[in-house]
Amino acid sequence: MKNLYITLGFMLATVAVTAQTRETERADKLFARMEYVDAAKEYLDVKKKDDYVKKQLAETYYNLFNSKEAIKWYADVTKTPQDAETYYKYAQMLKAEGKYEESNVQMQKFASLAPGDQRAKSFLQDPNYLPKLRSQAKLFDEKKLDINDEKYGSFGGVLTNDNTFYFTSSRNTARKTYGADEQPYLDIYTATYNANGTFSEPVPLSDVNSKWHEGTVAVTADGSTMY
Repeated sequence: MKNLYITLGFMLATVAVTAQTRETERADKLFARMEYVDAAKEYLDVKKKDDYVKKQLAETYYNLFNSKEAIKWYADVTKTPQDAETYYKYAQMLKAEGKYEESNVQMQKFASLAPGDQRAKSFLQDPNYLPKLRSQAKLFDEKKLDINDEKYGSFGGVLTNDNTFYFTSSRNTARKTYGADEQPYLDIYTATYNANGTFSEPVPLSDVNSKWHEGTVAVTADGSTMY
């Protein structure tokens, strides 16, 4: 009889794992391909969200840097003991939302599980470094530039000595979208910085851009070489 119970229990567990695998198969493939936007949709569609699905949702939103949704799922996942990296990622999402004290609680858990990790050592040396930095007087004033796009990201601006401005952007809607964030692949754009503080209309740098992502650029002082 004991052997019967053990066998039956094993069979039921196998059936449950198989059903869960089938239910998350598409989401798992999308996650593995870093197509996080679509992966999140698939995981959300799973009717019975067990610990595996909840953690996958937390990880997916972490990779999308959707801190609010990531916090929601990490909070649920960490009701049971987790690995060190999970606590670290949860802490980063809390920090992104300005929840520094809560972030420190998770970092303490991370540090206790991974005391040799340099991130843990740096945290323990100065747990409140970020609030200290934020309390310092501003060294610069920021303002929204007229070349920014409301919908698509732009970053990594470089202004050369001849007032040529280079930056990276995903605004080219004619491009194929990247599965990780459903934004077009990144291109390098250029514009001229005018004497009145405005910029000319940005244009893609066609002799540099490829069909894949183009990263941020660095330009030598004489403007002759781009890296």
